[in-house]
Amino acid sequence: MPIKLVVADDHQLFLEGLVGMLTRAPRFEVLGQATNGIQAISMIKRHQPDVALLDLTMPGANGLEVFTEAQRWSPQTRSIVLTGTVRPALLEELERAKVGGLLLKSASQDELHATIEKVAAGEQHISQSAAALYRNNDGGRRLSPREFEVLHAIARGMSTPQIADFLNISPKTVDSHRTNLLTKMNVHSTVALIVAAMREGIIDLGMESRQDD
Repeated sequence: MPIKLVVADDHQLFLEGLVGMLTRAPRFEVLGQATNGIQAISMIKRHQPDVALLDLTMPGANGLEVFTEAQRWSPQTRSIVLTGTVRPALLEELERAKVGGLLLKSASQDELHATIEKVAAGEQHISQSAAALYRNNDGGRRLSPREFEVLHAIARGMSTPQIADFLNISPKTVDSHRTNLLTKMNVHSTVALIVAAMREGIIDLGMESRQDD
């Protein structure tokens, strides 16, 4: 049986090229395609694919947020994040969240196909180029996946109650994560936290603002 896929990327030309590449391979079947994170979550919920290919920087919800939310609706779906950005700290957080695969968009067709097959079989695969970033990354803080989600929500200007509702956690837990973030980043204010996270490549305010458009 072919491996069933949902593909999401907000760049239409890249999305069409990726889908075309996959549909030409008989071992893959594309069940749906999305141009933003909200559509991607809906597609995964509806189609229950074996693997979801997710662009890292999409409006509505980024690749990590889609992965996290999709686990609630389709826990058997494995996810591969595709990114054109070279930000070691962010790629490290995706790995630590146990996303099935991490690939730079510069990956070859053969590597993409091999990664899909490995991830569908339950393996975790990090591309050689992404792995090189981890080995060379001397900076970055060891944030937990939940701290990473809270940080992104803070960067998007969400209040404590909004973050609590979005992540389905209590406001007290949000405040606890915020305190941990300040401590780990060695800063004393929200503004300084965001600046430090940008400096280390953990967040990108350009990406955050696009998600709210």
